[in-house]
Amino acid sequence: MKNARSGLRTLITLAAAWSLVAAATVGTTHAAEAADQPPNPLQKPGWILDRNDEFNGSLDRNLWITNYLESRTPEWRSRARYGFRNNALVLRIDNNQPTYYSNNPMKVSSLQTGQRTGLHKNNAYDHSIPTVMKYTAKYGYFEIRAKSSARSGLHTAFWVIGKQDTPSQSAEVDILEHAGRFPRNFNFGMFKWGDPNAQEIHHNIAVDFNISSEMHIYALEWTPTQMKLYVDNVLKKTMNVSPTYPMLFLLGIYENAGWTGPVDPSDPRPKEFVIDYFRSYRK
Repeated sequence: MKNARSGLRTLITLAAAWSLVAAATVGTTHAAEAADQPPNPLQKPGWILDRNDEFNGSLDRNLWITNYLESRTPEWRSRARYGFRNNALVLRIDNNQPTYYSNNPMKVSSLQTGQRTGLHKNNAYDHSIPTVMKYTAKYGYFEIRAKSSARSGLHTAFWVIGKQDTPSQSAEVDILEHAGRFPRNFNFGMFKWGDPNAQEIHHNIAVDFNISSEMHIYALEWTPTQMKLYVDNVLKKTMNVSPTYPMLFLLGIYENAGWTGPVDPSDPRPKEFVIDYFRSYRK
């Protein structure tokens, strides 16, 4: 994810805040908190399960790399903090966790399904790493069940990036990008980076539940012509764009990334992103 988002991202965030203020102004109140969305069955009609991790007390190391974009920073700074609770993965930001860079306050705990030197924008370099693509996909249906965290200065993300066999294979699609200070809004969109055929598309998605306190299902259906966002199995938004190369998956929690507001120094850690499962399907 980009550490300091563009002015457009700022406008999106302000728009989300304005929508909440406007609702309060006209006397609208949110509905009572709904229960967690139940998990979907493992088998999905019309689809073939390709890869999955149910996070039942362990991590599939044949699927996940536990270092975030390691070639940008010393290996020990890129390591994810994580554990398991109630058969779910818990990605954490801890008190004693090092910052991702030595001269930047951002902390991150992230898993990804592939790595290579210079992956994702090639905007920082510390050392070379082997190219390892444990899992990439081109078209399909990709789903997590998760809950985020309601804190300023924090965001969580389920996203994909091109595997970058060539510099143009570099588009980013944010399936769920949740800034903690907006408990009922998240971002869905695309950054083109070095892909001349991709587009800059940014949507703010409003939901009628608290993203930070309830487990819900977030999914992307990727076809040769479209990318469709589903929330709790309901189509929420369609982008008429489609990268033509395989992409790898990332799950992450970020503190002090530069676009999510100030961090309250008295706000206790650990801060958490809880993911019940990850599933990938193909036609």
